[in-house]
Amino acid sequence: MAQLSPGRRLKIVADVMMAVIAVTIVFLTLFYASKTPSSPILHDKIYHAIAFFALVFPGAMVHRWTFLWLVPLAIGFGAAIEYIKPYFGRHREIADLYADIAGVLGGVIVGTLVRLWWRSGLCCTNRLRTGLPLT
Repeated sequence: MAQLSPGRRLKIVADVMMAVIAVTIVFLTLFYASKTPSSPILHDKIYHAIAFFALVFPGAMVHRWTFLWLVPLAIGFGAAIEYIKPYFGRHREIADLYADIAGVLGGVIVGTLVRLWWRSGLCCTNRLRTGLPLT
């Protein structure tokens, strides 16, 4: 079996992380009902933004050109969740989708900046010894 390069392994790990986070988002959004009294509306939107930030951040860190495929895919994922929410006894809210979009954009921006910082060599002095270039 052929050996994978460290960069390729890192991309696979990031893709698996995104898949696990996506499944978690689906579960928590559609099936999880909080037992606590209803929290302020702002908390719900913050949770949406954090979840979608976490969804795209790993991919934006390791993949180039993420805004071409990851942003539309993640926003479509959020829209699909909002569309099917009523079938699971939840309420559909456009504000949730806006929070999802904010999280996606934030995750892609921060992830891309981290990737560029890593590639610049400013992050560490022994970058070549680690064998984990982010391209």
